[in-house]
Amino acid sequence: MHALPARRGSARSSRARAHQRGQALLYGALGALFATVAMASVWSADFDLAIRLANDGKYGLAYREFQALADEGDPRGHNGLGVLYSNGLGVQRDDEVAARWVREGADLGFATAQFYLGEMYEDGRGVTRDYGEAMRWYRVAAEQGDMDARTNIGKLYAEGRGVAQDYGKAMAWFLQGAERGNPRAQASVGDLYRAGDGVDRDYVAAYAWYGIAAAGGYGPAPALRDDVATFLTHRELEKARALARDLFGKYGHH
Repeated sequence: MHALPARRGSARSSRARAHQRGQALLYGALGALFATVAMASVWSADFDLAIRLANDGKYGLAYREFQALADEGDPRGHNGLGVLYSNGLGVQRDDEVAARWVREGADLGFATAQFYLGEMYEDGRGVTRDYGEAMRWYRVAAEQGDMDARTNIGKLYAEGRGVAQDYGKAMAWFLQGAERGNPRAQASVGDLYRAGDGVDRDYVAAYAWYGIAAAGGYGPAPALRDDVATFLTHRELEKARALARDLFGKYGHH
């Protein structure tokens, strides 16, 4: 999920889009929650159980746990049900039903649901495509610290969707996530340096940012880094690798 159109070899490339849709829908909206369970001792055992069941492929049982949470007014339950419906996991896939569940979680203030609803508006899944609404929900999620939401705000500015195209604002939003260790945001910074959008084209900087995104596990980043390397001389490549090491020390995903 990069930030630039496919013609620039960026975020909307088929590889990035496949990665986004194949991984982010389930693991971004559901699996990312699992990663947070250990850090939130106040979360209920039922939610922990729902995540384990979903990750084990026991979607019918997970559905029951998410439903129980939703019945108690817990927005994580609403969002979990939305993810199941959006992906057809244990239920018939239904994007409109998914959007309704996710919206309920978003309205209850859950940042992950707010981000996910923004993606639905951006892509027109279960709702009418509306970049303005996508931006609104991304901003709400970003205000709660969601790094992926901040990256998607930058992407909308870079592409001029729902807002006037502004690469300066795009870079500012990307850097908010990149400097906090978000690999997708780091790759998006690399996109701007590679294309020379809003900044002087700088393949050394692009290589370095793609490099730390790759080290952080962002799927498309290794190929993007290696492609940029073909534009570098041996001396420039050494400089790029040194910059990547410096950036990783500051902003690497640990």
